[in-house]
Amino acid sequence: MKSSRTYYAYPTAYGALTLGASTSGITEVHLGAVRCDGVHQATHLTTLCATEILEYLAGKRRRFTVPLDIQGTDFQKQVWQAVRTIAYGHTETPRAIAQAIGAPQSYRLVGAALRANPLPILIPTHRVIGAAGYPLGTDKNARLLHSCLLLEQRTLAKD
Repeated sequence: MKSSRTYYAYPTAYGALTLGASTSGITEVHLGAVRCDGVHQATHLTTLCATEILEYLAGKRRRFTVPLDIQGTDFQKQVWQAVRTIAYGHTETPRAIAQAIGAPQSYRLVGAALRANPLPILIPTHRVIGAAGYPLGTDKNARLLHSCLLLEQRTLAKD
């Protein structure tokens, strides 16, 4: 039986970016060439996503149109949806996100949901700044996420 999931690694200035997809949308984004569930092949969805991310990293795109197939708990999905409403180049805190989803005491859980984001860049958790003043994310993606935030702020400053 053929898998309905695919993945493919695309080159960027930050190294390889591996994109996973289902038939419904993009399911995961990884910095580095990694193995994911499914068949290793480029598809229309992964190529479209790679193009949009490269345009974004070049400062030529502010919104993504590629469909997403977001997998997570209900709470994580709530957090990620709230993060998707943060304007390009702007930032929020985990506490503000917790308040926005109606769970003001859950800001630590918000931080955990941000670090579990399977779609960095596409779900812009780099726009949520922790106590240290840096975007919350996995250590592996820290450089890329910080660069995304700086890119957005520089682009806005030019406008």
